[in-house]
Amino acid sequence: MIRALRQIWLPTLPKLDQYLFSLLLPGFIFGLTVFTTLALTVGTIFDLVRQVADAQLPLAILLQLISYQLPAVLVLVFPMAVLLAVVGAMSRLSEEGEWIALRSVGICLARVLIPVVVFALFVSGLTLALNETAVPIAKYESQKLMRELLQQERTLGSGTDIFYPEYDRHGNVRRLYYGHRFDGSRIQGITVLDFSEPQVTQVISAESAEWNVRESRWLLSRGIAYLISHTGVSRNLLQFDQQEIRLPRPAQSQPLRPTDVNELSITQTRRALQRLDPDQEPELVRALKVHLAQSHAQPFLAVVFALLGVGFGLSPSQRRGRQGFGISVAVVFGQYVLTFFLGALGTIGTLSPLAAAWLPHSIGLVVAIALLWRADRS
Repeated sequence: MIRALRQIWLPTLPKLDQYLFSLLLPGFIFGLTVFTTLALTVGTIFDLVRQVADAQLPLAILLQLISYQLPAVLVLVFPMAVLLAVVGAMSRLSEEGEWIALRSVGICLARVLIPVVVFALFVSGLTLALNETAVPIAKYESQKLMRELLQQERTLGSGTDIFYPEYDRHGNVRRLYYGHRFDGSRIQGITVLDFSEPQVTQVISAESAEWNVRESRWLLSRGIAYLISHTGVSRNLLQFDQQEIRLPRPAQSQPLRPTDVNELSITQTRRALQRLDPDQEPELVRALKVHLAQSHAQPFLAVVFALLGVGFGLSPSQRRGRQGFGISVAVVFGQYVLTFFLGALGTIGTLSPLAAAWLPHSIGLVVAIALLWRADRS
């Protein structure tokens, strides 16, 4: 893959950018492989192997579950891989005297930073795209497979004759749902009684309903909808082959808790904030706001790590330059501890959501600027 990139894309760039990218790409792929393996091994595989072994399931199921965990792991690993790649590339420039040679011909630090920042921004965009598309779908499919095969999560009812009431903020029944059979993603024979309007009751009956995880909606097939007034008169009869409606998903009937918000994408978090009343659930609203701010900030961690990597890699200390992997691990650990701590302060209201999300990045940028200034003066 690296050879293909060099042949197709790199020849169109200036020679300096070609050379820097040729140093960054191998380190990035190496870091991606190492950190992904470590993250999966420590955080996922051991637990999955135990559960699959207890249920005596085939190896193919384990591999499928691991593949569902991969997008979420990659989102965390991308900034780490960028840091390792940049530290390695800059250390090589420094240790082999190439950085001194570049400066002797008038190339400044800002010129070297351009391809590094572009590379980091590309990774940031890839992180955001994965977080909003592949991660929610993979998490849903993983939970669905675990419910079906390992039976660790309970769905409503026993799979047949499902009855589910939805309540409003005052504790009154807002809607009633009945399904003849539910397999985790599709309901056969669904009937919905909607009491949200005071004067009429809406009745929706459909042959089946399938959950659309991307849009967080139900797709009803071959159904009918009509209104019944208090006098018993029905009107507004509507027949449909397919109809999308925004209804809660019965299999996810447990109320959202502050500890669950980290599983949501940006789109899902915004929808949850629109539905919640800050006066009724202030803790949950704060947690959602902090998570939303962190979701916007997290992709740009790759840029912060890239700048830190340049500062560490061009450090005058040759010993520090040769310890790229150890530096990467230490920086990553410190950054994520700081993010977790400040996020907790934001959740309890000590910090604003924006401060809780962006303060770790700001601290990292300050350190990076100091290191870059030192490297530029050395």
